[in-house]
Amino acid sequence: MGLGRDAVVRALFAAGAVGVLIAQHSTFAAEVAGCQAECGAGSGMTAAALVELAGGTAREAADAASMALQNVFGMVCDPVAGGVEVPCLGKNIMCGLNALASANMALAGFDAVIPLDETIGALDRVGRMLPRELRCTGLEGLTITDTGKRLARQLAGEGGCGGCCC
Repeated sequence: MGLGRDAVVRALFAAGAVGVLIAQHSTFAAEVAGCQAECGAGSGMTAAALVELAGGTAREAADAASMALQNVFGMVCDPVAGGVEVPCLGKNIMCGLNALASANMALAGFDAVIPLDETIGALDRVGRMLPRELRCTGLEGLTITDTGKRLARQLAGEGGCGGCCC
């Protein structure tokens, strides 16, 4: 984008401000509130930074962060074989695109409807209502599919092809 250091610092500040609000009123931990907390926080923070980089207002940055968080409510955390490759990499890529879309929506004048502070509170409540099995415990979702179990055994060195992922 050809922006100077000051613009980048302002964008990081915008992302950090959203992060502070999340830290004060919710959590970043998927173990506590599912991937909606972990990936969602990154997405909301990124959306605010993108708005700042595009020259948007603080209100637009907050709206973008709110929309990005709203879009991931209910996202479970089900890492296959205890790693972060499946489905986590895809979820984070999707959340990056979510941040970009939310930033563009805010810059285009879309109303987030629910303010950022209320969205963070709702995100925390919803995340804590997710069953324990859906909060980064490896007890449900893709983790317990036949393939997920096979990969876990292989990575642990039990049977199969000696630890490779074939």
